[in-house]
Formats: sequence, C-alpha cells, structure tokens
Amino acid sequence: MSQEEGQSPPDLQKQGVDWQAQRGPIIAGILSLALDLASKTWARQALRVAETQPFLPPFIRLSLVTNTGAAFSFGSDNGLMVLIVATIVFMLLIFWYHRRLKRGFESRLEQYGLAIVIGAALGNLLDRYLYGRVTDFLEFTFIKFPVFNVADILIDVGIGLIILSTLRQPPLDRTSPE
Repeated sequence: MSQEEGQSPPDLQKQGVDWQAQRGPIIAGILSLALDLASKTWARQALRVAETQPFLPPFIRLSLVTNTGAAFSFGSDNGLMVLIVATIVFMLLIFWYHRRLKRGFESRLEQYGLAIVIGAALGNLLDRYLYGRVTDFLEFTFIKFPVFNVADILIDVGIGLIILSTLRQPPLDRTSPE
C-alpha cells in the first residue's frame, strides 16, 4: 500500500508509529491553533483598546489588551527574552510529543492533551512573531485576574487532560523483590 493510500511516512512507519491513529490528536492540535488565531483576529478587528463589552455577564467581559510578557505579564519589559524562551518551550513540547510518539503515550488523554497544548502554544508564539506581543481579550469580571485568550484556555484544558491521564494510571509497583 502506498503512502497516498493512507500508509504512514516511511520514517515513522519504521519506528512502529500507527500514522492513522495520529489523525485525531493532530486535528485537535490544528483546531486549537485555528480557534485561537480566528478569535484573536476577530478581537483585533472588533474590539478597541481600553473599551470593555459584556460577553457572558456576570462572569466574562471582552477587553482588548496586548502583552509582550509571558503569563501574568511576567517579563513584559523584555519581549525578546520572552520570545526566545517561548520558542524554546515550544520546541521542547514538539520534542516531548515526538518522543512519546515513538515510545508510546500513556493514554489517548495524554496524547490529545499534549496536541492541544502544542496547537494553542503555537497560536501564542505566532502572535509574538507576527505582532511582537500576544493579543488577549477575555477578562473575568468577578475576580481580579489578568486578561487572557483562547490559547490560554486551551493550554489549561490540555494540561488538565495530561494530569487526568496521569491520575488515571495505576500506581507504580515500588516493591522490590527480596
């Protein structure tokens, strides 16, 4: 069967990777990226800085801001350093996925979670490369919390899936034979 008929690329096939099983997680990662990019594009076009609009009252409002820093504006005075660190973290996520792909994921939850994190992280990274800052536009109204975006939500969802996957694993047998 040729690659055009659905077989895996030769290098992944040699490693024993089931290419067909990768479609779901890859689609999840691509959808995460697409949702984030589309929402940020909409926010930049429809919202104005320093103006707020109700979204899901009384929980969330729309408030367009940009952030050159990382989470909670950490490093906002050094955008280049944040860009470098974000790029390295993204490359480490890709390495982690590739390594787990070769060795086997603990579960589909872990695999989907990591794919979602990668897609969403790429959305924020592209913002940094294209605009020099990340576009944020979702703000809680009931607590003081930094403004965030769809990628931030999806990264949290992906991490939650990875944690859930870990918690669902049977405990390691730490007893040693006597």
